[in-house]
Amino acid sequence: MIRIMLVILFLSSVGTCAEKKEEDNIVWHEAARLTIEGRGWDDTETFYYRLPKSAKSMVRNEVWGLASNTAGMMVRFATDASELKVRWNLTGSMLAMNHFAATGVSGVDLYVKYKGNWRWVATGRPSAQENESTLFSGVPVENREFMLYLPLYNGLTKLELGIPDGAKIEGSPVRKTRPVVFYGTSITHGGCASRPGMAYPAIIGRKLDVPTINLGFSGNGKCEHEVADLLAELDPSVYVIDPLPNMTEDIVDDHIRYLLKALHSAHPNTPVILVENVVYQYEFIHEGPRNPKNVILEKIYKDSVKDWAGKLYYVKNTKLLGSDGEGTVDGVHPTDLGFVRMADVIAPVIQKAMGR
Repeated sequence: MIRIMLVILFLSSVGTCAEKKEEDNIVWHEAARLTIEGRGWDDTETFYYRLPKSAKSMVRNEVWGLASNTAGMMVRFATDASELKVRWNLTGSMLAMNHFAATGVSGVDLYVKYKGNWRWVATGRPSAQENESTLFSGVPVENREFMLYLPLYNGLTKLELGIPDGAKIEGSPVRKTRPVVFYGTSITHGGCASRPGMAYPAIIGRKLDVPTINLGFSGNGKCEHEVADLLAELDPSVYVIDPLPNMTEDIVDDHIRYLLKALHSAHPNTPVILVENVVYQYEFIHEGPRNPKNVILEKIYKDSVKDWAGKLYYVKNTKLLGSDGEGTVDGVHPTDLGFVRMADVIAPVIQKAMGR
């Protein structure tokens, strides 16, 4: 009896790796067994979690809850399949927001390497917490490299890729380049991209062909000391620090200086890029003074830059969203156009910081 139970358990465990769906000849593969980018820590509450277990007792509940969102994570794989399906189960029932499409909040987004560049292929559109979508079918059998971006403002309990029986799929080689870590607000998090691949950290990842980690926390990117200590645990090629929209004027000086001290102590040779608060697109009509948070941030930069041996960088906000008012949903959160503009400004600074 014990031997029979062991056989059943063994077969069950095999089934979690590749499950054949007889009626349409599709074999399902767990995405977690392929190559996953965008995870900063291995010791996490669930596989698709953006902070380590240790953070639960360190950060505010709001930050911990948002860490379950899979923003910035992607599956990298190669397959010769003529058809590709995906099924994904979401942690949250809210698929969309009143200014943020379901495809961005809860969808998945597929790109293929084509003639040396990443090209969009398809988006899996969510309709419920449990979803299945055909990303392509009927294409010539040829081995291609893909990446699948995961939901920006929702989490996952299951993610599987389905290919025809007999087709091959394997994880892409792990890239040797250390990731670029982005820390910030809802803007960094991806609000309000039409699909996950259009958040500005993802665009920069494709432009520079580097792995990225997205640690944007919508409404809660306040750069607390505990978060600064967590960021210092990582070992990226560059840090991009973009939290000002969530910070009040009275905490900017203390929190940013603490962050710089923590990062410099842990990684004295790792470049850090400070990004100003975006220009809110309705500000022109008020003709007010410069955002005081940006004034404080620039002073911190000027006070600190001499200690960083050329590894501290500063991005002004004047070109982040453009000057025509057409780059946001609501004056604050970028559209895809706004995110492309942000990437165009920030990517060259990252490139310079990496010594390219």
